[in-house]
Amino acid sequence: MRVTYTLIAINIVVFILQNIFYSIFMDVFALTPVQAVQGWYWQFLTYMFLHGGLMHITINMFVLFMFGTVVEYALGARRFITLYLVSGVGSAVFYILLMGVSNVPMIGASGAVFGIMAAYGLMFPKNVIFIPPGIPLPAISAVFLLAFIELFLGLTGLEPGIANFGHLGGIVTGFLLVLYWKHKTKPKTVHELRNFEFFWE
Repeated sequence: MRVTYTLIAINIVVFILQNIFYSIFMDVFALTPVQAVQGWYWQFLTYMFLHGGLMHITINMFVLFMFGTVVEYALGARRFITLYLVSGVGSAVFYILLMGVSNVPMIGASGAVFGIMAAYGLMFPKNVIFIPPGIPLPAISAVFLLAFIELFLGLTGLEPGIANFGHLGGIVTGFLLVLYWKHKTKPKTVHELRNFEFFWE
């Protein structure tokens, strides 16, 4: 699970540097929509490695560890890192499309992590996961519930300062990308077929 651990390590290192050089990191690397659409395109990638505090990064890295190790093993390193980054970019695009071009920065790996969770739900739909406050749900049901909650919170504005539409964008992007891979993959050997049937229950 090399990629998952590497991503966690990168996020931690960047978080430390961010707290040392806070103004520079926020001005240059956070996703500020008005800058991003005017040529600061790197922000679509760099924002997902910044975090708003210790609790923010701790939750994201814990969820990435819990789901990322399994999804990486199932997809392989190359597709996993693609899923992570594309989900993060999709989260940013979704956020800008729905919230408009503002000068309010967005940071965090949440969109990318939500994409990983969506992939897990699609690949292991019957696996039971527990959502707060400890309610057991099939993974696919948990993903759809999570998407509904993020949509509801985004529309109602009950969580000011939280990019709920960005979270929703990560879920949608990750789900669609893995769904595309599922239909594109054609096992060539008996071994590949067995792996394919196992990971796509």
